[in-house]
Amino acid sequence: MHLRDLLPFDNIAIQCHNDPDADAIASGYGVYLYLRSHAKKVRLIYGGTPVQKANLVLMIAELGIPIEHTASLDQEPDLLLTVDCQYGEKNVQQFSGKTIAVIDHHMVRNPGSLPQLREVRSNYGACSVIVWDLLCEAGFNVSANENLSTALYYGLFMDTNRMQELRHPKDRDLRDELEPVCSQGKLFRFQNCNLSLNELKLTGQALAGYDYYEYSEGHGFAIVGAEECDPNILGIISDMLVEVDIIDVCVVYCMQNKGVKLSVRSCIRETRADELAGFLTNGLGNGGGHMRKSGGFLEKDALIAEYSRIYGHKPAQTRIGARRIIAARLEQYFLNQDVIHPGSKDAPDLSEDALYQKKRLTIGYVRATDMYPAGTRVDVRMLEGDQGFSVEEDTYFMIGVEGEVYISKESVFRANNEAVPAPYQFRGEYAPLIHKAVRMKGLDAEVLEPKSLKDYARACITKPGRRIHARPIERITKVAAPWSDSYFLGLPGDYLAAREDDLTDIYVIKRDIFLKTYEPVC
Repeated sequence: MHLRDLLPFDNIAIQCHNDPDADAIASGYGVYLYLRSHAKKVRLIYGGTPVQKANLVLMIAELGIPIEHTASLDQEPDLLLTVDCQYGEKNVQQFSGKTIAVIDHHMVRNPGSLPQLREVRSNYGACSVIVWDLLCEAGFNVSANENLSTALYYGLFMDTNRMQELRHPKDRDLRDELEPVCSQGKLFRFQNCNLSLNELKLTGQALAGYDYYEYSEGHGFAIVGAEECDPNILGIISDMLVEVDIIDVCVVYCMQNKGVKLSVRSCIRETRADELAGFLTNGLGNGGGHMRKSGGFLEKDALIAEYSRIYGHKPAQTRIGARRIIAARLEQYFLNQDVIHPGSKDAPDLSEDALYQKKRLTIGYVRATDMYPAGTRVDVRMLEGDQGFSVEEDTYFMIGVEGEVYISKESVFRANNEAVPAPYQFRGEYAPLIHKAVRMKGLDAEVLEPKSLKDYARACITKPGRRIHARPIERITKVAAPWSDSYFLGLPGDYLAAREDDLTDIYVIKRDIFLKTYEPVC
């Protein structure tokens, strides 16, 4: 859906879910301003109980957001648009509209119930990001409006635990684009009205009810269940837990209307919080964030179905089911994994495993010095996250079949790829972007402009010559990256691989990418 699809309607109601949060209010406000700029008669409304949370009352007043609490509509609008929620859900007061539309970032439990006019992106950290993206696409200059920029930034800030649980590259794009134009003074005031005395008491009660599990001597993880609360309270609790000397990883959760909100923390290299959040929510919802701080959401119906599948009956309470599922997955994660350090004496020998060669596929490449001078340090933003690289004279950026970016030396590129005159067509979800580039000049740093790789990319065809040994992964496998403190994560079904000409170069290839890019050597 595009925002221009809403313009045929004249009388429009934008509805937030009951007891709206900062993300819902900001999202509705963005669409409201767009429609008002096209001379539409529009209202921003919500049901439930009037907003009382101090930071939201302040946000509405300081930013001049014309949101109305109402129990009924005097007139049926031509269009009823729900934001940050889906029409007909339990936390959305039932109003009627001649036409229904939806903008949301939550999981869709019943796809057949969605209206034709909809934009649902469940892998985004906040609905504010979807609205920002739609406004930018429509040519609406968000950055020129300080109040709107502040609202959308704060909506993402609150829904991602203070920007610590960003899930999608677009989340990071909004943060980077709007942070310089927001009112920092207003944001500071909102942030310092966020915790009530009742929530302070709730935090203490939750911390007192922790469960600790030791998975090796002196190391363990903790699980804490909190009463239903603002998701940012979970971040406060988990930040405190991970400071305990023997707690390396913690998961804090609370019940919400649609399921279970998680906050994940890690303080050890061997466990990335973002991939642990993804593991905990796999098949049950979504999760992501940063290496050390992340979060996720378990859909209620999916959680109950998974519990019933494992234990043969429904949980007596969803809260109890959530704790058992979280504990079981954490135990599986920590007790059923292999950690590989390439080049060490304990590294596996893949020389007897099956041989594969690359298929002839069209991928993208960019000679790095066509974009930036040698010596520049760049951060590439892609769907998998942000990755840092250094530009040298012989550096090539490669864009793989899933839009993933990796670097290659010119000699390796020419040995394994054949440049073709055909233009490169990027067809992924998010085009890789160099969002930060810094060139050092002695002690001074020169910041260079961001650029999109697809604007410079040309097409090449992979040669079948390069061969690898590979085998399917049966247990959670982590391969330490020699050049950083991170690692490659492999889940059962992915592939562990090593180059035929260098068996110490061990790495992980995701299953979907492996099946698209490699074929057996006959």
